[in-house]
Amino acid sequence: MNKPLLLCLAALVLAGCAGPKERFVLLPQPDGSASSIVVKTASGETALTSAYAAVETEGGKAGKTATLSDAEVQTRYAPVMQNLPQRPRSYELLFELGSDRLTPPSRKLLEQAIEDFRKFPAGEFILVGHADNIGSDAINESLSVRRARLVERELVRAKIEPLSIEVVGKGAREPRVPQKKGVPEPRNRFVEIRIR
Repeated sequence: MNKPLLLCLAALVLAGCAGPKERFVLLPQPDGSASSIVVKTASGETALTSAYAAVETEGGKAGKTATLSDAEVQTRYAPVMQNLPQRPRSYELLFELGSDRLTPPSRKLLEQAIEDFRKFPAGEFILVGHADNIGSDAINESLSVRRARLVERELVRAKIEPLSIEVVGKGAREPRVPQKKGVPEPRNRFVEIRIR
């Protein structure tokens, strides 16, 4: 689940005796969709539910909500926007049947992802391996871990220096696509890379 990213700015110089002014701006998710957040003050609650929705509070009261444009937020809050932490990301790499070999498109995606990872200094990586429901539970469990370990080795070889790497094997549990036992399903042979 994506968490909302909120830009909160305090203007203490303008506050005077009334208490600090704060502006809350709800930023969109990486895919452009919005989350929501409720801003609570002494006078009540204000919900922000769309991308770039904003409200200003002062002295325990919220003003009217407004919706800013992307350009306005980028211009008005440029120093803050440039220093925001990287947002969590995930990548899915597909594997060949019964092996820990990446498919050719996923090999290219991993190379591209590694370049993205270099912009994530000290990130936390979670590598979650999956298998389709062809073999026994024990084989699928082992295969899913081998797939995740392969990705881990690739990160180490590329000199990615994360804060931590956690490797998890899910076997055939938690498939992306419903699948009958013994029927191949390429979309369930994957490793999800989560970075936060």
